[in-house]
Amino acid sequence: MGLLDQLVVKTLPLVPKPIVARLSRPYIAGDSLAKAVDCVKRLNDEGFCTTIDLLGEFVTSFDQVEASYNGYVETLEAIEKHGLDSNISIKPTFFGLLLDKKRCFEVVQRLMAQTAAKGNFMRLDMEDTPCTTATIELYETLRSEFGDSVGIVFQAYLKRTLGDIAATTAKGPAHYRLCKGIYVEPEALAYKGYQEVRDNFMRSLDAMFKSRSYVGIATHDDYLIEQSETMISEQSIPKDRYEFQMLLGVRESVRNGIRDRGHKIRIYVPYGADWYGYSTRRLKENPSLAGTFFKAMFFNK
Repeated sequence: MGLLDQLVVKTLPLVPKPIVARLSRPYIAGDSLAKAVDCVKRLNDEGFCTTIDLLGEFVTSFDQVEASYNGYVETLEAIEKHGLDSNISIKPTFFGLLLDKKRCFEVVQRLMAQTAAKGNFMRLDMEDTPCTTATIELYETLRSEFGDSVGIVFQAYLKRTLGDIAATTAKGPAHYRLCKGIYVEPEALAYKGYQEVRDNFMRSLDAMFKSRSYVGIATHDDYLIEQSETMISEQSIPKDRYEFQMLLGVRESVRNGIRDRGHKIRIYVPYGADWYGYSTRRLKENPSLAGTFFKAMFFNK
């Protein structure tokens, strides 16, 4: 990480929101569903499928939860209306997980029923460790009724992940997204070494494949992409058992290369008014991009 990149990341809390909005523009489809639809149409035309995420998390009331529910129903309706190759991703905290787990589960079950009725698919995003066990419980509750119409995210930097894979696949193949993980966690719970996380990612991917589960391989790391392609080849994993996944606006040349090598690739497309928290996390995760945009704004005239 360069000195400018470090400076941009450390001073993000002091940066006015309009500048953060400009820095994060590549990551976000826009503040409205219409803009998300246009973005997905473009990506579909370029040979990518997508998952749409309505931005928001950590709600403080169930009035906000109902707004979350309604926003996702509108998203599902837009996917159907426009014939988009897209599914949806949700954060359980956006549906009140930290307020009332039982009520959260009830609302998410309603949304899952809407999703399944439209022949679509819903992914439960994984958040920080206070939410991990409850999110797995929610996944198991939904899976028991809706089967492969629902999936979950596991994070390779968590030391519990291999055990969680074993537990979920004991009931049969599951539907996963595997990523490194971005939340700051204590050393007792998470691997901290860069290669440690990579190694656990590959161990986790191997366990998922050996359980005959479907895996969304979510990474922008060249090493992990190359190692995953090698594993797919060596284990003769059929194309209907995996896909690659990347964030909107990140390493597009790498993304295009994965597509051009014949792999299915899904782009994570976030949209909505609550863009600021997502933007700052993404810029902290990818500080070199923050530095690049800073230089483009002020020095490339």
